[in-house]
Amino acid sequence: MILLLKATYYEILKIFNRMRTYIGFATVTLLVPMIMYLAHRFGFDVQDQALRALGDSVMFVGTLVNGLLVSYYLMNVLWVHFPFFIVLVGGDIMAGEAAAGTFRVLMTRPITRFQILTSKFIATFFYTAVIVFYLGIVCIGSGVMIVGGGDLFVFDKGILILSQNEALFRFLIAYGLAVVVQMVVAALTFFFSTIASNGIGPIIGTYAVLVVSLILSVIQIDVLDTVRPYLFTTYFDVFFAPFADPIPWREIVQKSLCLGGYIIGFYILSLLVFIRKDILS
Repeated sequence: MILLLKATYYEILKIFNRMRTYIGFATVTLLVPMIMYLAHRFGFDVQDQALRALGDSVMFVGTLVNGLLVSYYLMNVLWVHFPFFIVLVGGDIMAGEAAAGTFRVLMTRPITRFQILTSKFIATFFYTAVIVFYLGIVCIGSGVMIVGGGDLFVFDKGILILSQNEALFRFLIAYGLAVVVQMVVAALTFFFSTIASNGIGPIIGTYAVLVVSLILSVIQIDVLDTVRPYLFTTYFDVFFAPFADPIPWREIVQKSLCLGGYIIGFYILSLLVFIRKDILS
């Protein structure tokens, strides 16, 4: 266990010593505050769209737009593009070692293949959790500072009004679930990285699977109803659930367990491949 913890620590250091690791952090740091400033300076038309959709049943004086509302919509928009930052790092963590020929050096130490792979998998999970929560902190922090705080109005089959404290609690749950979602992407990339000998293949392979799976998950064709329960992207909307009233805890648990099954499955497949793999360089 001590050896595994040490190996994990060094894998985390290796991840954060690579320049590509900071592409995601830099993008979030620059893009999110810029969007918040633009929303504050030029307005955010989601309020008018929502009120038009509700018709004459609601009359509202003032503005619904604040940093929490913009953060909510950013979370809805960015989740489709966010996996790029995950696959960029996860695709290289195993394949990079194979390309550099350093696996044989690693195995000269008193460490098993199980410990090597597991330490890299845990390090990938750590990076995924850090960048997802970093996105949350930057969104909500810059949103409150630039656009302002207040109640969160969620438009979903009516209006749900959440106090600022309640909204922050639900954001915390949502970003925790987003970690689970993005970890499925990371685990899939990790599996491809275990098979490949360069970092490009896992990135392309993961995105190909994601695109196909997303299309099959959302396209309205009756015959695909039997396929959707087996697609991991079917459960990717789980982190929207905390903004329903009441919070559908059973749905959240069921979808999280399904996603967790995929994470474990990809980990086991990666382990089986790596244990049987011939390390020639």
